[in-house]
Amino acid sequence: MTKSLSALIALSAALTACAPVDEEAPGASTAAASEGRDCFFPRSVTGYRDAPDAENGAEQIYVDVGARDTYLFETFGGCPELDFSWRIGLRDRGIGQICRGIDVDLVIPDPAFGTRTCPVRMIRKLRDGEEGSRSARD
Repeated sequence: MTKSLSALIALSAALTACAPVDEEAPGASTAAASEGRDCFFPRSVTGYRDAPDAENGAEQIYVDVGARDTYLFETFGGCPELDFSWRIGLRDRGIGQICRGIDVDLVIPDPAFGTRTCPVRMIRKLRDGEEGSRSARD
């Protein structure tokens, strides 16, 4: 499914610009790295693609970050319109970086309700060669 990259970037930038930004605490990046988490900034998102739904029925999408990284996002339960949306937004929850599901919500335009917010339960960086990663598509 082809997605409108420019619309995604514009929506992500608009949502990020409106979100409150806290100053990063000293050593925050070091703490995330020491816990084995991979973090990224919403402005680094370059695209997204549909992913197969989880076994528990939760919606999933692949989010491309930078030149080569791909993350798998899983929502809490169903998220209507996610499979069909030509654009999505990421609403971070104040720290600026996205490291865990609790750090971000997906914002999806909904023709019936305007905008729908889908909380993210889990984020996982895909390894090279793993299904859904960019290297697996090459």
